[in-house]
Amino acid sequence: MTTGAVVVLALVTVLSLPDSALNLEVGRRSNDGASSTEGILPVVAGAFHVHTSRSDGTSTIEEVAEAASTAGLGFVVVTDHGDGTRTPEAPRYHANVLVLDGIEVSTTGGHYLSIGQRQAPYPLGGEARDVAEDIARLGGFGVAAHPGSPKNSLRWQDWTTTVDGLEWLNADSAWRDESWLRLVLAMLHYPMRSPQAIAEVFDRPTELLLRWDGLTQRQRVVALAGSDAHGARVQPFSFPSYEQVFRTFGIRVLLDEAWTGNAAADGAALLEGLRNGRVYTVIDALARPGRFNFFIRSADGIIRSGGVVPVGGPFDVEVKADLPPGGEIRLFENGAVVRRTRFPELSYRASGKPSVFRAEVALPSAPGSPSVPWILGNPIYVVAGNLASKPSKRETSKLSSVALFTNENEISEWTVEHEKESLAAVDSTVSPEGRELAFRYALSDSESVDPFVALVRDGLESLGRFDRIRFRVRGDAPQRLAVQLRTGNEGAVRWRRSVYVNTETRDVTVRLQDMQSLAPGVNELFRVESRASLLFVVDTVNTAPATAGVIWLDDVRLERED
Repeated sequence: MTTGAVVVLALVTVLSLPDSALNLEVGRRSNDGASSTEGILPVVAGAFHVHTSRSDGTSTIEEVAEAASTAGLGFVVVTDHGDGTRTPEAPRYHANVLVLDGIEVSTTGGHYLSIGQRQAPYPLGGEARDVAEDIARLGGFGVAAHPGSPKNSLRWQDWTTTVDGLEWLNADSAWRDESWLRLVLAMLHYPMRSPQAIAEVFDRPTELLLRWDGLTQRQRVVALAGSDAHGARVQPFSFPSYEQVFRTFGIRVLLDEAWTGNAAADGAALLEGLRNGRVYTVIDALARPGRFNFFIRSADGIIRSGGVVPVGGPFDVEVKADLPPGGEIRLFENGAVVRRTRFPELSYRASGKPSVFRAEVALPSAPGSPSVPWILGNPIYVVAGNLASKPSKRETSKLSSVALFTNENEISEWTVEHEKESLAAVDSTVSPEGRELAFRYALSDSESVDPFVALVRDGLESLGRFDRIRFRVRGDAPQRLAVQLRTGNEGAVRWRRSVYVNTETRDVTVRLQDMQSLAPGVNELFRVESRASLLFVVDTVNTAPATAGVIWLDDVRLERED
């Protein structure tokens, strides 16, 4: 590179350098915006969605905690890739940073993050709805990871699945849709202003925020900013380091009481704050410290983010922030801006009808097109009854059915299938209700095959007359069982729905319209051929190789609602 080119590159780098973060402590008055002490709760700053050398990160948990401490954080939520079978580590402090241990699980509908879950009794995986169901059963708080990623293999895509939260911002996805010029400039800026260089590839995820607003009309969905930090993966530039990602942005969690230093108690308080949506995001690379106070003043007192207010009203919605010059507070109701101000306090008289309120703070210097919010808070819900209350059950309809196995049937029409290195057998055993199918299996431990076993009922005719499969099932251990329908000749399309099985007998209904095709590119609902086979399958999607077990089934029926 010639001297002239170096000079031009240096000038372009300096002239395009993003502004340093505004320090809002300078010249702040005690009565400015969120600095007001009215109803203020303790707030702790931290990073969510961090990887370590246990999976695809570059540093140990201890080194990550030390980087977080240097960046001024109080906690780190580690979410290394896994299937949930590893025993989660208990909350602990290192370098005065509280570390919570979670996981990131791969599903067919995207990646799903979880914290607070117990150890899984079998590998978590498969369809997104099954993983979300399992994590909820294990007590976890589940978050859809990088739903705004332009990369299909990373983007969360199954919005029919109920999730506890979603990442509205993800640092490892934000750069993936940027032009090469913008990425080169960010790398040139990084040695001089690292947090600002990372933040300059951020944009406002308009479509994702609209989707989030729609989801919150039906249930609480917590929006979090995910660091998705892996350490310095761009060598030899050490770009981006854990510390600089942590300095770029973070989440703030409201606590009922200040932490005591007891890791177990403090971890439980942090998890409760995340579950309840008492959390907001601050892009620290733009301005700091980012004080933010959002609440509804009602007859029941002060209700904060994630809280529920009964319909009635009217009541006052208030937002307070340490607003820098040119900044703007925006109040949203049901996804639309209903009030905005350039003053550090906003007040809005709400009618008391069912609504979802949330607030953002925008800065004129924010990067992106459209520009990323400086602060984004979680909603307060004004509802009639309980949030996400279940719909009332319909009256029981008359069902027509055909029995495939009951306690009076023979088992002659049931067979087994398996690849050559696994074993399977079926027989009929005595049960308190009569007889039941006993499906015994032993999966191969070979890596050269794809182990599976199946209990099969061939020759099902006129399946189009039915809309569901019903059966009773239990197992010798908690596990997942795949219910499959195979249509046409060998190699034809299979349709699948996974169900949870434990040691207690459960009545299970699988609706045909809920089954998904296993054929690539086939996304339609189940379609019926002239003949079909019913299979109960155990494979390595949710069962470890070399596992042996027994599953008992009874009262297997095809049904339709008349």
